[in-house]
Amino acid sequence: MEDVKVLLQALPYLRRYRDKVFVVKVGGEIANTPDALDAFAEDVAMIAQVGIRILVVHGGGPQLDEAMKQFGVTPEKIAGRRITDDKTLEVAKMVWGSINTDILAALQKHGARPVGLNGLDGEVIMAEKRPPKKVTDPATGKTEEVDFGNVGDVKDVNPALLRTLMENRYVPVISPLAADTEGRVLNINADTIACALASEMQVEKLIILSNTEGVLKDVNDAASRFSYLTISQAEKMISQGEASGGMVPKLQSVIEALRGGVKRAYLINGLRAHALLKEIFTRGGTGTMLIDDTAEKD
Repeated sequence: MEDVKVLLQALPYLRRYRDKVFVVKVGGEIANTPDALDAFAEDVAMIAQVGIRILVVHGGGPQLDEAMKQFGVTPEKIAGRRITDDKTLEVAKMVWGSINTDILAALQKHGARPVGLNGLDGEVIMAEKRPPKKVTDPATGKTEEVDFGNVGDVKDVNPALLRTLMENRYVPVISPLAADTEGRVLNINADTIACALASEMQVEKLIILSNTEGVLKDVNDAASRFSYLTISQAEKMISQGEASGGMVPKLQSVIEALRGGVKRAYLINGLRAHALLKEIFTRGGTGTMLIDDTAEKD
């Protein structure tokens, strides 16, 4: 009987979201954990089967860090952002391809029809090299001009290929590489790519899966999770230093996506089994929902 209740609770969401587009970003922590990856793939396959058009973007920071150490290259980050020199870029190309293949295999196992891509395919993402920027290191308080190397910013988005694939019930899986007009390959933050695509396609939901419970008041206390944040509240957390490390660029990307027209964004713990299905098809949220300030009044 409990199973029937769960199905009945999901029914309104199944009706509401059929043929809608969801963008899901899956972090490297999930892709690097076999059980979590399997549960994620099963969730995505089910979502696709019920008629929701789903696009997956993956990261892989932990795998890249580990591979770099094996090649004798020290990972370098400042304020939660990776610096990508030539050696790091070559390792990233290898690592992103490996992760992409693992996700495709997991999705295929559960009956989805995945297609592996990166930003260069079909010119889905056009990038430009990030110029040197002044960055304040929260660990030291020191501000310096940083050259991020082969790191790109999204210049333009062309989702035509992705729309064609999703209309034909394929699941695109995108790794975070793109190129500029000179053909230079650039590494781009996966959250940035997911948010840019979500904004361009005006998606129904943007869901970012990582190894955290969402946005926390106290990073050492999972129970301090915000159930939701408005744009202004998230910006206040950033400006006052209440958000730190990799959460800062993550929130900045999500804020930009919401301002670009994304209806709802969610930061959830993808290491929890079937967190994606629970977030989409049940009333109880599992992470932090981010919304535009005007949506709070609705």
